[in-house]
Amino acid sequence: MVALPEPGPLRVGPVDLPPGKVLSSRRYGEPPHAVAWVTVDPVPAAGHVWQQLSGLHPETGLAPILIDSLHDAPRRPWDDEEFAVPLDPREVDQVYAAGFLAEWWDGSLPDEEEADGEEQEMWEPFGRTFPGLAPADGGPLTAAEREQVLDSRPLARIGLVPASRPADVLAAIGWRGTTNWGGLGGFRDYLIPFTAMLRSWEDRFGARLFEVGFDDIRLLVDRPPRTRELAEHLAAEQFQLANDCIDGERGIPWIAPRLVNSPYWTFWWD
Repeated sequence: MVALPEPGPLRVGPVDLPPGKVLSSRRYGEPPHAVAWVTVDPVPAAGHVWQQLSGLHPETGLAPILIDSLHDAPRRPWDDEEFAVPLDPREVDQVYAAGFLAEWWDGSLPDEEEADGEEQEMWEPFGRTFPGLAPADGGPLTAAEREQVLDSRPLARIGLVPASRPADVLAAIGWRGTTNWGGLGGFRDYLIPFTAMLRSWEDRFGARLFEVGFDDIRLLVDRPPRTRELAEHLAAEQFQLANDCIDGERGIPWIAPRLVNSPYWTFWWD
């Protein structure tokens, strides 16, 4: 297991980071469990620093993330240490992304007789049949596309999390951003399959965890869908997993056009 850095300034390879602190999950009756090292203050050119740290991850075992807070409560969730007990990533190893998505699809289909036209339209063009996982047919980012995303975060705090891959970071810190979907029990039941989904997107599209907020996350995507057909297939996966997806949309016909050529995926849970 990779140890977290000590509090204070930090040098990671050629990257110098300002002073940081160690954050822990804290639950009644249990000792604190250190989950992340985060800078105390925002870091300039944060997107580019994240990129450098990502390149060092295979050597350090520390996956970088940009961290964001609840808009009207800047201490939440990071400085208030609002984390659940971390999940063991091995719990995810036997979860098959296509399998649980198909179950969720069938379980959330609207009643054909009672649903209105707009509710039915959310599932088009696939209707009542889950299409399976989208193929890994995305095209690589151009240098200009990547720079645009990295430049979009000129100032942000940076976190480092011991994790074998970026997709496991949320499980490793006990992130509670989906708690309102069903309480702490729901948090665990959801985060295990969602971590499996993050792994699958990482493998198929090079989608890496980029920024983590109170109840929202953003992924930087190395190989985004370049066609409407592939984007629709991918949107069928995404709209099952969050209240809102890219640009605050919900429903395949509205998510799909925003995924075409987009190197930046967002998810929010109420």
